[in-house]
Amino acid sequence: MPQGSWLGPLSFLVLIDDLDVDCLIHKYVDDTTLTESLCVQHQPSNMELFFHQLQVWANNNDMVVNLNKTKEIVMGPPSKTFHLPLLHLSLGDIERVNSVKLLDIILDADFSWKSHVEAIT
Repeated sequence: MPQGSWLGPLSFLVLIDDLDVDCLIHKYVDDTTLTESLCVQHQPSNMELFFHQLQVWANNNDMVVNLNKTKEIVMGPPSKTFHLPLLHLSLGDIERVNSVKLLDIILDADFSWKSHVEAIT
């Protein structure tokens, strides 16, 4: 790694250190992942509230959430997750995807490794 190339990611981590929403947050370099576990079938999601909290924090810290890069993935069997509505926000809708790349691993909504294996072969 060239000298000084770590400064950008480190600066970003310092800037988002106080990010706090009412769900599990994973922060890595310039990626932030909000996670919600729904343990009971037909349990309503609070992700719109969590995302709103993220947007308020971003506004208060002179940052902008890039909605073009923001994705939603609902993991689990479709028979148990079909009731979850799409995320509708005041700034626009969040795209729901069937797979997402996170830390160079492609995660499928159905917990298979199909997309990841296809990408590396």
